[in-house]
Amino acid sequence: MLFEKTIDRQNSQLSWLRLEQQFPVELEDSFYWLLSNLAIHRFSFEHDPSENSTQNLFIWIPLSECSVIEKETLVQSLIAMAKTFDVVLPPCKWIEVKDEDWSLSWKKNWKPDPVGRSILILPAWLEVPEQFFQRKIVRLDPGSAFGTGSHPSTRLCIEALDNDPPVGQTIADIGCGSGILSLTALKLGAKNTYSVDTDSLAISATKINSALNDFPENLLNVFLGSIEEIEANMPKKKIDLVLCNILAPIIKLLGPDFEKIIGHKGKVILSGLLVEQIAELREFFLKLGWQVLEIKIKDQWALMVLTLALT
Repeated sequence: MLFEKTIDRQNSQLSWLRLEQQFPVELEDSFYWLLSNLAIHRFSFEHDPSENSTQNLFIWIPLSECSVIEKETLVQSLIAMAKTFDVVLPPCKWIEVKDEDWSLSWKKNWKPDPVGRSILILPAWLEVPEQFFQRKIVRLDPGSAFGTGSHPSTRLCIEALDNDPPVGQTIADIGCGSGILSLTALKLGAKNTYSVDTDSLAISATKINSALNDFPENLLNVFLGSIEEIEANMPKKKIDLVLCNILAPIIKLLGPDFEKIIGHKGKVILSGLLVEQIAELREFFLKLGWQVLEIKIKDQWALMVLTLALT
């Protein structure tokens, strides 16, 4: 759920072509993955919390670097990705624009976003609206890593934390992105978090967002890597709750190692699952000795809560 990659300021006097594509919100992670694999870095997702089903993708390409064939290839790649989810995209728009203030181009449309009963995801540059004074505020600057709270899989995780606050618990956040789930857990009373990601941009973003929320470093511990870094740095007591909002194939790769870090009666919250993947993931974890406590669904996405089966 990347909001924007860094723009090369040396290109600031160029003319640009801007692609504008409306799409269902559940495709955000997949489009992020696709554009990263296409080595496209000048893009943003713009989401209005009052519009829950769709958002807009903007891609900027220097006019001098974009041929007709390259434009068509990009559009067809987006269409093909959407088709794998049985989604037909509306026609996109290509608009020629002069130099824009890249640092502000996406901020105008990002608004305070209430999630669950008590959380407000707040852009770092905005004040708290009066109607949300009673909510717990999670401040984010999403400029360098994905994780803004708009994706259904992220909202499922936030709502699960909100419904069962992790008061006094030690949290592992695997694939922390912007740090949004770690921050939410701490706002809801978690003792501390051990947050990991294999993307160095995510590590930097999580540290920045931790500072925006005034958390001391010993509460939100951030490491580049995966489960092995949690295992090497976690307390002897082990982890009370694992948060893992990653796509299903990665979850299956990580699943056999969850037992290494989870404490007695600990739980794992898995998100990033498509509804049609529930049965496969349930069977996978049952064979590893886990039992499913709960399944929640939002749009095409699912969340699963696990604990180790009693022996």
